[in-house]
Amino acid sequence: MAQVDLASTERAAPPRLGEILVARGAVSRRRLKAALRRQRRVGAPLGEILCASGAVRRADVLAALAEQRARPFIDLEAQPPDPSLMDEGDLIHCLQRRALPWRREEGRLVFAAADPGALMGAELFLRRAFRVPRHLDVEVVACAPEAFEAVLSARFAPELARRAASRTPERLSARGLTRPGPRLALGAALAGAAALLALAPQLALPALFLAALALNAVNVGLRLAVMALPARRSVLPCPAPAEPEPGPPPRITLIIALYREPQVAAQLIEGLRALDYPPERLEAILALEEGDEATRAAIEAADPPRWARILVTPPGGPRTKPRALNHALDFASGDIIGVYDAEDRPEPRQLRKVAAAFAGSSAKLACVQARLAFRNEADGWIPRCFAVEYATWFHVMLPGMAQLGFPLPLGGTSLFFRRAALERLGAWDAHNVTEDADLGIRLARAGYVTGLIDSETDEEATRTPLAWIRQRSRWQKGYLMTWLTHMRAPRRLWRDLGPRGFLGFQALFLGAASAFLAQPLFWAVWVWPALAGPVFDPAAALGALGHALAGALLMGQAVMAGSSVLALRRAGRRNLIPTALSLPFYWPMGVASALKSLVEAAAAPLYWDKTEHGRPPRRGLWKFPRSR
Repeated sequence: MAQVDLASTERAAPPRLGEILVARGAVSRRRLKAALRRQRRVGAPLGEILCASGAVRRADVLAALAEQRARPFIDLEAQPPDPSLMDEGDLIHCLQRRALPWRREEGRLVFAAADPGALMGAELFLRRAFRVPRHLDVEVVACAPEAFEAVLSARFAPELARRAASRTPERLSARGLTRPGPRLALGAALAGAAALLALAPQLALPALFLAALALNAVNVGLRLAVMALPARRSVLPCPAPAEPEPGPPPRITLIIALYREPQVAAQLIEGLRALDYPPERLEAILALEEGDEATRAAIEAADPPRWARILVTPPGGPRTKPRALNHALDFASGDIIGVYDAEDRPEPRQLRKVAAAFAGSSAKLACVQARLAFRNEADGWIPRCFAVEYATWFHVMLPGMAQLGFPLPLGGTSLFFRRAALERLGAWDAHNVTEDADLGIRLARAGYVTGLIDSETDEEATRTPLAWIRQRSRWQKGYLMTWLTHMRAPRRLWRDLGPRGFLGFQALFLGAASAFLAQPLFWAVWVWPALAGPVFDPAAALGALGHALAGALLMGQAVMAGSSVLALRRAGRRNLIPTALSLPFYWPMGVASALKSLVEAAAAPLYWDKTEHGRPPRRGLWKFPRSR
């Protein structure tokens, strides 16, 4: 076994990092002076600035840091760690401290650390965490972060896969609903309801019709309430500081999960390069699935910035976006964790607004959500309707629900979290296909707040009815799974959310389901009597209440159109107002997607019906959202 000289050198003052790099020939004095000038402006460590600018290789900086701190630097590829020194229980400690047991030699246990500076004085922790015998000394050497991750991923692949799949606590995860028993129970309930409707329509239809109209009335009331509230009050202030804040800006890690998406790689890299944030305080992890060589090749061909890197998710199930996010979180270095989709085009200054929002708020603010919008409405009527939907959601519904104190179901992208809060909650539920909406509810249950910022990210809307139905059915299935997950213990949910939050949760998730599933019942009342005589008389079955709720149904379409027009005015998209008036012809697609979601919830709850992106718009070019 190769021996490493671990003797420390006594120095009156350690040499400066820049001088070591110049002496090694790793950087010129001209580029060093430029990096020092930038360091005075942004306050970031010199090594981070040099690496982010491309002036120095990360391995050279780490070797220089090791020399500065009188610690050896080792190449884990050439000198791999002794596998007998690590067992399954050590994984969490390796991740927390970015260190692993490397070699045992000459009465000491040597640890290789990706950030040895962070372990100054941490020998006692290492001794306890890794159960180091008393007769052995503890020493720390430096290694490259990429080599550290590669060793850990190879040594603990099964454990990392299990951890990514099960980070969320069992009682708050949908994984219990994906087992055979609950799936059979849900399938039996759906089959029983269908049988009752077919065999005894006179009994079933009035009850279903009453429930549908009641939920429709709740939806109408919710929309009227949020329309009356000013949207600006719910938007977090993100002021630019009059002078630079002391110390470096917060380190942000962006996680982008991709699966078989080589066609969007160039667009993704272009969007990342356009972000206006100090690159030395920025990290992007492109989380790929094992075997997705086409996407890897496309990313590498697009020449990603130095602060972006590929991380492969270990094989295992379920193969979902939240599992990939969980795995990437273990290897992220940021204090703020952001999530983008591969096709996103965020406003360039969005990250600065995120940092300002967190800096100006208390620790209770755990999540910041930017607005989403579609800019390919020129591709047809469906993208235009989708754009109207998103405008209504992000300019009327979400701001209003935030002011009402309701829990906010998050969007799947342009989300930013305080890392400590995210890890405390168990990160994303790998068994929920709308992990974003579920995480929003768990944040509220834990007492955290989600804030909205005045920043926008452009996305690509689906163009065809089939693509729309496939995407929407996944969202509807996830909403159903989220409702079932949290309603397993309704009393506890009531205590966690409070009365207002609990009722808001019911209105949102039951209302979302009823909005589409109830439409065939309304068609039955309007169409069937004209074709084959009435199936039942709602007035006779429901009396005055039936007439009142039927009136609420008619009012619902008007209120929905009104909320859409209000949202488009707020968004500055008045050109889409005619499209908003055509939405009644758009919603029937939701019936097909809702029925598909019910079948899949029982038959294939983890099936991820992937949305294809990357087609260029039919007219015009992608443009970045304007900074506000």
